[in-house]
Amino acid sequence: MPKRNHFIALVTASYVALALLWILLSDRLLLAFGDLASMYWLSQAKGIAFVAASATGYFFALRAVAMRTPDGQQSTLDLLAGGLAPSSRPQWSNYLLALVLTAAMLFLRAQLGLGNGTRPLMILFMFPIILSALLGGAGPGLLATAVAAVWAKMYVVAPLHSLAFDDDHDLLQWVVLLVNGAMISVLSELLRGALVKGQIDRGLINSVVSGTPDAIFVKDLQGRYLMANDATTQFVGRTREQMLGRDDHAIFPTHQAAALIESDRAIMAAGLTATHEELLSCADGREVLFHTTKGPVFDKNGRVVGLFGISRDVTERRRAEEKIEYLAHFDALTGLPNRVQLAERAGYAISLAQRNNEHLALMFLDLDHFKDVNDTLGHSVGDAVLVGLAKRLLAELRVEDTVSRLGGDEFILLVHAGDARGLSQVVEKVLALVARPHQVEQHQLTLTGSIGIALYPADGKDLEELVKCADAAMYRAKKNGRNGYCFFTAEMQARTARHMRIVGALRQALRLAQLAVHYQPQFAARDGRIVGAEALLRWQHPELGTVSPAEFIPAAEESGLILELGEWVLRTAVRQAKDWMDAGMAPLVMAVNLSAVQFRHPNLPDLVRAILREVGLAPEYLELELTESGAMQDPPSAIAVMNKLREQGVRMSIDDFGTGYSSLSYLKKFKVYKLKIDQSFVRDISTDPEDKAIVVAIINMAKGLGLQTIAEGVETPAQLEFLRQQGCDEMQGYHYSRPLPAAQFEAFARARCGKIFSLA
Repeated sequence: MPKRNHFIALVTASYVALALLWILLSDRLLLAFGDLASMYWLSQAKGIAFVAASATGYFFALRAVAMRTPDGQQSTLDLLAGGLAPSSRPQWSNYLLALVLTAAMLFLRAQLGLGNGTRPLMILFMFPIILSALLGGAGPGLLATAVAAVWAKMYVVAPLHSLAFDDDHDLLQWVVLLVNGAMISVLSELLRGALVKGQIDRGLINSVVSGTPDAIFVKDLQGRYLMANDATTQFVGRTREQMLGRDDHAIFPTHQAAALIESDRAIMAAGLTATHEELLSCADGREVLFHTTKGPVFDKNGRVVGLFGISRDVTERRRAEEKIEYLAHFDALTGLPNRVQLAERAGYAISLAQRNNEHLALMFLDLDHFKDVNDTLGHSVGDAVLVGLAKRLLAELRVEDTVSRLGGDEFILLVHAGDARGLSQVVEKVLALVARPHQVEQHQLTLTGSIGIALYPADGKDLEELVKCADAAMYRAKKNGRNGYCFFTAEMQARTARHMRIVGALRQALRLAQLAVHYQPQFAARDGRIVGAEALLRWQHPELGTVSPAEFIPAAEESGLILELGEWVLRTAVRQAKDWMDAGMAPLVMAVNLSAVQFRHPNLPDLVRAILREVGLAPEYLELELTESGAMQDPPSAIAVMNKLREQGVRMSIDDFGTGYSSLSYLKKFKVYKLKIDQSFVRDISTDPEDKAIVVAIINMAKGLGLQTIAEGVETPAQLEFLRQQGCDEMQGYHYSRPLPAAQFEAFARARCGKIFSLA
């Protein structure tokens, strides 16, 4: 049997024994008096004392609160109150219990020799009434009262078997029995209702407190734990028995416990709720950061009797916040300051340099051909190289200098500049650090870097201007052959501004119809017939004027606009060739230039097929020109693309042949049918023996490979005659015609239709 039930049984047995002893002794005392008046007043006093004792018990029972002593045990009143709470047994059993208790008391009265007709001593019936009311509520209590009252009148109080009374004293005792029974039953029902409500409230509170992931606890004025939920015990790694009744010294290290106790005392002294963070050591050695709210606990008189606390483990949240804060200012891969942190440090360095009239140098470092490392060995190897380089830079540069990674393989170095010689030494040291071999797993990599340098205050007054200038200088260093450095100049600034304006205007050029395709005729060297046309893109800007393709084509490639422009040119040229044929012109081959970016795009063959099908032009009338350098960037891929285009029936030719570094072994694998001799060789063939030799060699090699040749830039009769004598197949240039708009080209072609002109 649980300890609680043992306690209830002990209290009940004690009450029965004391009540019986009181009844027996009091009745013996009554018999000692001979006169009825004395017996009457003594009986009344005995009843009043019994009612007072019962009321006192009810008072303490109603005030019983479910609390625990500092050692973690429930109080006696709590145990008593819990025992009086309604149980789960059926209600009818409470009525049966009331009848059994009443009958037992009648039997006991008879056994005590108190027969019928003697003094009623109806106080005896109060015991079953009280027990019935306490254990069953108002219903069983009233039932016990009614049964006891009827039985007492019919079989105890004279006259028997009648509802009349011979003695007013007996009537008074009988009425008191009824009133006391009714009052006790009602009070018992109120007590049971209060207990039920208390159980429900405590159940709800316990559910909330036990179910919350936050630590909830209560302490007394001495700092001892009176209550701690499951989350509290889990956080500190202690059992509830190890916490209740003990203060923080028994749970936490000495210095932490002293700080907690001091904080708790301050909160209770101030009488105000406070929120703060606490870093505590748990039993397993973990350091846990708690976000804690503590406040005083008041009694009904407003006095502070303890302290409550609600703590939430924010360790992981704080770590996440610190990581977010770190990532907001530092590069996740290398640990170097990122752009945000660089801006903060640069702002401080610039203000300091301005105050002290000093100079700063911003170096923009970009690794040469670093993309090849990622593409061939994987990004993990590339990342390891970047991490290693970051460590080298941090180790070699001064503490007051800043090294930052902008992203990819770009680094910014902000250094305090002395004289030009000292700055050059720093730059050379950085290039040497980059060039030192990088050992990553089994790979030993040797890299180079290009550095652009901008000076404060000469080249810019803030970080944005300095980075822009250094970036422009870095690109100049790359154009100068890479693996070097270049200082920013005003000429670079003008070129950079021009480039940015070109890119911005180019984005709107198509929409504003500023672009047009001109066509330069291509002639057969043998009879002068027009056999083809080369489509050339032209741009006329209302403010910039005529922009050279040599300027805007590289800008389009860098900005990513070349794919859109290239598709537009290809579609326009193919449609124009079809329109000319539909208009009755003799068929000709339309030559369209491809940039290296277009040629590397995986859907180029599909795009060409779709445009030809859309326009309805036979593929043999389309020729795609690719520069020699573009073809040699990735020969295997170039061969694969050329094979797909050749399968469609589209012709391929190599443009600007002789200006790159072709491999003859690859040249014979390229599925091309024509080589275009660059105009730089044609320009001086009349006077330069070397150019003559190169042109002759190209023509003879093409014949040996079964390829045709076409010379561009033919401007004089002497050039024309030499090329014809050497066997060049086709020619184009200003000697015949400059590039013409579509309508002018059509008129020019029709004028020459059916005629054969002398080439001399």
